[in-house]
Amino acid sequence: MTRKVYLLLAAMMLAIGVEASSFTADTTTPMPEVAPLSVEDEDEDDDDWEFWWSAGFDLTSNYMWRGFDQSYRGGNRNMFDPSFQPGVTLGFGKFYIELWGNASLLSDYKEFDMFLGFEHEDLLITIYDVFCGVGADFNKPFFSGENHSLTATIDYTFFDRLRLHWATTFLHPDDFVVKNGKERRAFSSYFEVAYTQPVGDCLDIEFVAGASPWTGPFWCPTRVGDEYDWDNPAQGFNVTNLGVKFSSEFSLGNLSFPVSLGYTYNPLSNYHYALLSAGFAF
Repeated sequence: MTRKVYLLLAAMMLAIGVEASSFTADTTTPMPEVAPLSVEDEDEDDDDWEFWWSAGFDLTSNYMWRGFDQSYRGGNRNMFDPSFQPGVTLGFGKFYIELWGNASLLSDYKEFDMFLGFEHEDLLITIYDVFCGVGADFNKPFFSGENHSLTATIDYTFFDRLRLHWATTFLHPDDFVVKNGKERRAFSSYFEVAYTQPVGDCLDIEFVAGASPWTGPFWCPTRVGDEYDWDNPAQGFNVTNLGVKFSSEFSLGNLSFPVSLGYTYNPLSNYHYALLSAGFAF
């Protein structure tokens, strides 16, 4: 009886050994590994196709654009011309539509902009339409085309610090130059380099240099005395915007309160500006 038990146990151990060796042989060729999709990756994919929105307004001591104070378009240049600037943005993933406005309180200069944008990581591409005017000019029919301009921009930021900006206007009723006796579209453009240096956790310092790379009749005039001559645009390459800005942002719940203090010098017009801005966003 004991001998039979021993024989039975030996047979069972032999069978287990054969089974184990066959399993080892099957696993010598590893199966391809598929990395599981983490919860974080799933959230990022979902965020890429979500609706989002933001809104707010700024109150600035003057409306500066590319080194020129827009209040001067009214014919009475003001170093101080408070401007109210509301805006709202509706987005879907990386695409967005923005509506933005400006109302200058002293010069009566008004502007309404519509943006279509795409933003991915450090790249930002926009196409925007500007409708603007002073006093009665702003009350012209919106679809008349007289006060509109269509501009495309591209921005790229390196190392979260160095931003390169290029803008070219494709449609504007006055954006033409005469070459070889023929009137041609000027494609007025603007190029800007900006570097931002954080100071601690609450302050950013931004240095800006911007220029018109070639004759830009749409936005880059010459200066005659204390006036801008829009009928005679500055010829060739011109630096128009040198500045520094100190900015910070405070938060309270879902609200943020950006404030900034800056200085701008326009070498083309030889004008200096001190600028103060404050607002809120949510």
